[in-house]
Amino acid sequence: MCRTLAIQYDVTLIAIHPVAELKEGIRIIPFRRYHKRKFRIAFGWLIMFFKALKVNARVYHLHDPELIPCGLLLRLAGKQVILDIHENIAEDIFDKPWIRRQKLAYRIFSVFERLACRYFSILLAEVSYEKRYSRLNARYTTVQNFCDTGFFEPLAKATYAHGLNLYYIGIILENRGILQIAEALKLLADEGHTAHFHCVGELYSDLERKLKALPYYESISGQLHFYGRMPLEKGYAIVNQMDIGLCLIWPMKNSRESYPTKLFEYMCCGLPIITSDFDLYREAVEGNDCGICVDPLQSSELKNAVLSIHRDVKKSELMAENGKKAVREKYDWKSQIPILSKVYEDLCR
Repeated sequence: MCRTLAIQYDVTLIAIHPVAELKEGIRIIPFRRYHKRKFRIAFGWLIMFFKALKVNARVYHLHDPELIPCGLLLRLAGKQVILDIHENIAEDIFDKPWIRRQKLAYRIFSVFERLACRYFSILLAEVSYEKRYSRLNARYTTVQNFCDTGFFEPLAKATYAHGLNLYYIGIILENRGILQIAEALKLLADEGHTAHFHCVGELYSDLERKLKALPYYESISGQLHFYGRMPLEKGYAIVNQMDIGLCLIWPMKNSRESYPTKLFEYMCCGLPIITSDFDLYREAVEGNDCGICVDPLQSSELKNAVLSIHRDVKKSELMAENGKKAVREKYDWKSQIPILSKVYEDLCR
């Protein structure tokens, strides 16, 4: 994942990244990825500042809130800075179990957030964030984080197999419904159905221990397939073998107000979806008839939704096609490119 983007408009697009390479016209400048979170937060931004100055770009596009101090120094150096708000960062602090002193972290972030709103241009990935950043008098533009159809369409399923292979890709926390999915596998097995859960991502905290502590773990362990963290293209390489995409996020303020990009990715790949029953998700999924929304805390609802899709062949095929169509017409990243380009143009005048 890029630590920052540095843009020289009409000249080159440069990304500072852990690996040096040239990709799709983007020049990648290597930057060490520090796995120790405390060191990265304390010193990574300063190292990034000196790295960014060497690029000598006109506009710097920051992706992570921990780089706000780097952006402030760049502003002092006369550079234009964009901060990309791709999640409700302030509220998300309380949903991250590895942040121990959450109230203190929230107060510290709020100070830097106000400085960012004063000195940076702000990009918002969700319409729902506009309310907060209007109150902060930010100069913001909403560029929604839709689906790169050019990347995902070649991965789309050619035919629907009508099996029971459930798929998830992304961060793996307890609040992503992993324990409820495990219980749903047991409920399905009790009714004579063997479903398999395929999960691409890194297990966080003590989730593996909690899974193994389930009284029925041994009976379903062979149906749980954890692939670990993988590059996006490799993580989606198995999607043709999958039947249903899962996105079961618990009810939290950040999750209720933010689209998970995997919803659009599943749709583009032709996977019927089962997701959390939030207004925002329901509009995208059930509103386009490409999946089913359930209470993410109720394994029985998940089980029933899996069987509903599995048993109705015509319905599942229609969901797959509806999802592809909806992404092309409503959630294609191409629709957002002119908006982002104008932000760069305005800053480079």
